[in-house]
Amino acid sequence: MRNQQTSALAEPIAADVPELTEDLGRAKQDLDEFGFCLVANALTGEALATTRRRLVEQAEAEVERGLDHRDGGANQAIMDESGRFKAHAFTTANGGVNQRLWMLANKGACFRDLIEHPLVDELVGHILGTEFILSTLSANIAKPGGVRMGLHTDQWWMPQPVRSGEPYKRASELTRRPEPSFVRPDPALGIAPPVVANTMWMLSDFSPQNGATEVVPGSHLSGAHPHPTEQDGYPIFQPEAPAGTLMVFDGRLWHGTGAHAGGGDRLGALATFCCPQFRQQENQTLGLDPGLWSQMSNKLKARLGFKVWNAYGRIEGEFGGMITPEPERIGELKPG
Repeated sequence: MRNQQTSALAEPIAADVPELTEDLGRAKQDLDEFGFCLVANALTGEALATTRRRLVEQAEAEVERGLDHRDGGANQAIMDESGRFKAHAFTTANGGVNQRLWMLANKGACFRDLIEHPLVDELVGHILGTEFILSTLSANIAKPGGVRMGLHTDQWWMPQPVRSGEPYKRASELTRRPEPSFVRPDPALGIAPPVVANTMWMLSDFSPQNGATEVVPGSHLSGAHPHPTEQDGYPIFQPEAPAGTLMVFDGRLWHGTGAHAGGGDRLGALATFCCPQFRQQENQTLGLDPGLWSQMSNKLKARLGFKVWNAYGRIEGEFGGMITPEPERIGELKPG
């Protein structure tokens, strides 16, 4: 894997990029240096076959019921002029190609197993620390004709550091369209640490031909966001790896789905994790099927956000411990 790769969008990048490994020490070094790592044989045998089969079944059923979410279309308009997502944009009628599946925690034990997998403990924990929660667990089925997503960072909502007394962008006013200071930040102000990390479980072979995830190695250390429309000069790399590989990457890393130029569907299960003081993309505690509660380990419950962290996520006076999907609520009371 340590060979020179090229992209239609960039000049050749440095030959030294992460290669497939089963050595966790090497994987952690790759995370630190490049912002991503590739773990070989993370899923094998029946575990891989079951997860892939369950994803395909779920995807087909969601299409049958008109519940499928589509993106990656060449002419698909998904954002308005303010940089916010449009309602009803993610359909085949609006030009969507790739299929996304959301809230996988509800859609199979094999997906819940990915949330508390030992490799997640080791590698996401290396980035975020021992306590972190699931932000979203989704699948991306990249299909022929899907266009490249474009590079982005999953910490797009993290305000940039500013000097005392200088004007700043209000945090609640940030959008996915980066401010100029985010694209070209002042390096003297330092950079934000990672508070987001991702896992991509490759359920089919990934290659540049079928839209393998695009990354810019080392970009997690730049403190910058990629320019949304000026990406031709970036040294983009697309890992090529067999089904069963786990790709873990820092949330600050510039990345995005690649263009699918032909061949079969490319299947991946993508989990985003965040530190427990941040809001989750998917409302796991509200969205979880309560019928699954009795089947879940305490580790999984905590990772979905049911564990109170330093009084955050509590209900009433529960400053520690675990909340439940159906908590006791104290309503309006009067004495006597």
